[in-house]
Amino acid sequence: MITATPLANWFVVALEQAGQVWIVDLDRRGMPITGVGRHLHDAFLSPDGRHLVVSSYDDHLNAVIDLAEARIVRKIPAGCKPHLGSGAVVKSNGRLLGIGTNIGEADCKSFEVPVFDMNIFDVVKRIPVIGPTESPAAHPDAPYVIVDIVGTGPDANKIQFIDKNTLEVVRTIEVAGTLGHSHFPEYTARGDFFYVSARYRGDRSLGIPAGHLAIFDSHTLRQVKSIPVEVPAGVFSYARARTVVVGLQPTAR
Repeated sequence: MITATPLANWFVVALEQAGQVWIVDLDRRGMPITGVGRHLHDAFLSPDGRHLVVSSYDDHLNAVIDLAEARIVRKIPAGCKPHLGSGAVVKSNGRLLGIGTNIGEADCKSFEVPVFDMNIFDVVKRIPVIGPTESPAAHPDAPYVIVDIVGTGPDANKIQFIDKNTLEVVRTIEVAGTLGHSHFPEYTARGDFFYVSARYRGDRSLGIPAGHLAIFDSHTLRQVKSIPVEVPAGVFSYARARTVVVGLQPTAR
């Protein structure tokens, strides 16, 4: 993980195998280093850019780092192998909530989406899902947080929808014709549609030699279009470049 933060003229870098987060101040000499855990992976910032939430695979936790103080302020237990992806932050019943994912392990007894308060970093809820998840998607003008079910199991062609207010899974849909997983959901800049990259390995058994990009209506959850793509691996909105966190991006007009 490497990111810039609006908090200061800094780069923040997570060294995956070293278990360290480096805060690189571009205005002065020196590089504060924070020891975090084992096998670091993805991370995301709080909306103000002060706190970094980073997953530690081997320690089964999400660490929260106060970048201004260069120290860990909270360790959030995350179940089987946390995987934040780019994370998501949503407003729900007056609270600002962070959404993580849980990519699981071979012997994982249950899969969950951890939800935590972005102000005090307490766990609000652990939402059960049907399999390992990778990349949450959210948009301020869409009612659902979307999580992709990944891997190679029987549910790996499904995506699940979490209601922002109830924090419950309210819908599961299957992306037709998949072999492998359907992954990397992404809302359009206006939030009225979302993309899903489908058939990571292709599906020749159905007579279709390659993958496709499935496009759905964000409110009805009906598929409206399919674009052939040889090996789809993700679509990322240009709106990401204009916002700090996924889920609170400014709406395109």
